[in-house]
Amino acid sequence: SEYRYSQDSNQGEEDEEMEEEKEEGAKELGRYAVIEDDCLKRLLKRCEECGTVLDQSLIDMRKEGSAWAVAYHCLNHECNAVVTIETQKKVGKGRGQVYSFNHSLPIAAFITGTQTPRLCDLGFLLKLDLPSDRTMRKTVREIGSVSIERVSDDWQEMAREIAVDASEGNGLEVSIDGQLDAPGHTATNNKNTVIDCHTKLAIASAVLHKGLAGIDGVSCRMESVGTHQALVELIDNGIEIRRRVGDQNLMVNKILREDPKTANIEMTLDWWHVQKSMRKEWWKMVKANPGLAPFYRMFFNHLFHVHKKYPKKEDRPRALEVVQSFVMHIQGKHKWAKSEEFKLVTKCEHGKLKRMKKGEKRPTWKASSKELEAVREMLFAPKFVKDFLSAASLIDTAINESLHSLSLMYSPKRFAWS
Repeated sequence: SEYRYSQDSNQGEEDEEMEEEKEEGAKELGRYAVIEDDCLKRLLKRCEECGTVLDQSLIDMRKEGSAWAVAYHCLNHECNAVVTIETQKKVGKGRGQVYSFNHSLPIAAFITGTQTPRLCDLGFLLKLDLPSDRTMRKTVREIGSVSIERVSDDWQEMAREIAVDASEGNGLEVSIDGQLDAPGHTATNNKNTVIDCHTKLAIASAVLHKGLAGIDGVSCRMESVGTHQALVELIDNGIEIRRRVGDQNLMVNKILREDPKTANIEMTLDWWHVQKSMRKEWWKMVKANPGLAPFYRMFFNHLFHVHKKYPKKEDRPRALEVVQSFVMHIQGKHKWAKSEEFKLVTKCEHGKLKRMKKGEKRPTWKASSKELEAVREMLFAPKFVKDFLSAASLIDTAINESLHSLSLMYSPKRFAWS
């Protein structure tokens, strides 16, 4: 819990930090340093009890991961001491005792997202003694995940309190999506994450295996079951969910609609999924005619700008007409009369257009062009109209897709194997 991301600093700050580290290093004990084998042996020339010169051949040096245990028997009859020196202190109890760095190294790698095979590669190249990959994974599984589970529960409870306070009693608006659920991708495990739209905090999650009851080996069922499970957990903890942002997954919508606990949660479409199909259609045109690439960029800049400019639900009808007005703008028409298509918007919202250089012409499409007809068909299609009006500008589910939470994947409690 004390881990902090490193921050960039300028040279002056780096020099100050180095001086501070030197001062701290002189005061603090327990810092780790690399000691080569030969240098370690030089420290053992004499018995630490009586000062007699030791026979180096009788010194036993045993390695345990990153630690060394050195033992020797002093041959001085007056001393006759048997001395054992360990380069690290041990932590834990009973048979579970391990050297401190062997314990902290895999936990630190786990928390920072460092892959243990790559860490082993680093040790091999630098000739550093490190625990094996198998040992580090065992430490993470048996020690790290248990501690992380406890810390994760505390953090999750704190995140939920913050999200509820930020909602001011109006109920939460959350974003939900699953990972490893692409069509045709027969994943074994799936992770669903619930993120509060306003605070951007992860407040619930569900990690499922396709062998669980209700999923029965069908991987595409994991997202719907996980979404339902995570929402019900929040509701059972007394947290009101007013609205959810998600994609057009019919299985998810069905399972939530059939449960009385989740049936009244308002569904709002994720913006990325709304524009996804239109982007595909545009790409087909651009591939057939590369000269349309500038118009492609122009349109999607316009589309995303309008979407962000009109976040309120009551303003979405006007926003829709502003988007559709692209078919007028691209013809060089920036003002027009009211009609069945344009009831709220009769001119472009941009300011004075930049004057073109001498000899240049602003690119336009003729009213009879097939490209304009294709764009018109997309913009006025009933499905796009419906989806645009209900699209959320609160958050995109991309944040759910990219959330990297290793503790959820390793956690023995959340990973409910069948």
